[in-house]
Amino acid sequence: MIRAPILFVALAVAMGATACGGESGDDGATTVAIDHTGGPQIVIEDPWSRSTPVVEGGTGIAYMTFSNQGDTADRLVAVKTPMAAAVELHIDEVDANGVMHMRMVDGGVIDILPGETVRLEPAGLHIMLIDLVEPLVEGTSYPLTLKFEIVGEVTLDVPVAYEQPESGSVDPIVVPET
Repeated sequence: MIRAPILFVALAVAMGATACGGESGDDGATTVAIDHTGGPQIVIEDPWSRSTPVVEGGTGIAYMTFSNQGDTADRLVAVKTPMAAAVELHIDEVDANGVMHMRMVDGGVIDILPGETVRLEPAGLHIMLIDLVEPLVEGTSYPLTLKFEIVGEVTLDVPVAYEQPESGSVDPIVVPET
C-alpha cells in the first residue's frame, strides 16, 4: 500500500521537475532537490524511449539512469504506463556464442544500492513496454510510473526520440524517503 505522503512528494517532485522549472544551470537543465535525513534518495536522470514503427500491439523500451545518493538500498519493483498492456524489467545478455538474448531480470526487480548508479541503456538493462496501445512517436512523451520498494511511486514524462538524447537534456528527479 502506498502512503499518501510518499505519493504526494513523488507527484510534487515530478510536477516540479517538469512544470515549475526550479533552478536552472548554464545548460538549461533543472535540478529538483528535497532535504531529508537517512534512507534512500533515488535520482532519476535522462529518461527516454526510442520511437517505434507504426504496428499494432508492438513493443517499446524505456531507458534512464538511477543513482542512490542516500544511505539505504532501495529497489525498483514495478513499472506501469497507460501506453502498454504490460511492463517488465529486462536485460540483454550475450551468451558464450556471441548471441544476444533478452530476458526478465532475476526476481523482476532492480536493486539500487547506496552510492550506486544503475543505467538502463541499449544492450543492457531496460524497461520493456509490451503490447503498445499506440506507437511511440518521436517528439512526443508519455507518462511512466516507477514503483520503488521504499520511496514509493514517482511518475515522470518519458520523451520519445529516434536516438538517445544528450545527457542532462531532461531534468533530473530526486525522490527521497519521507
